[in-house]
Amino acid sequence: MRGIIRPVQVREALPKDVPALRGLLEEVLGHKLDEEEAAKLAHNLLYFLSGQGNALLLLEDGPRLVGALSVWVRQGVFDDLPVARVDRVLLAPDAGEKEALMLLEQAAALARSVGAGDLEVLLEDDPFAPETLPRAGLTPRTAYRARLR
Repeated sequence: MRGIIRPVQVREALPKDVPALRGLLEEVLGHKLDEEEAAKLAHNLLYFLSGQGNALLLLEDGPRLVGALSVWVRQGVFDDLPVARVDRVLLAPDAGEKEALMLLEQAAALARSVGAGDLEVLLEDDPFAPETLPRAGLTPRTAYRARLR
């Protein structure tokens, strides 16, 4: 009997995703989280998901979680439309530009679906290859930002 092959997909995180997120974080960090750190991760995920305008996008390759991206939407004082911001990205060490682009494209689609006019990518640690963000249509300003219309 053949096994079911699950395609690579991006979806929004749910509270039940804590174990998979823990595994991805441990893979990225290169060490196991202790129980206190794992409890903090679970708490933070529940808190983040309860916030209005927040989404955590997960990239799954079959049963394995290979990426996560947090995006939130806010209305700025000087913006005509809400702005979506990506401020955290985790990619498994063996993930590449294809996976990064899948997450960014889904973040842009989510932002459009809630009426955001711009998508900003503002990261402390940039996990992307230099050409990835421009390929996604983002251009450098003070942050990478793209008009979504």
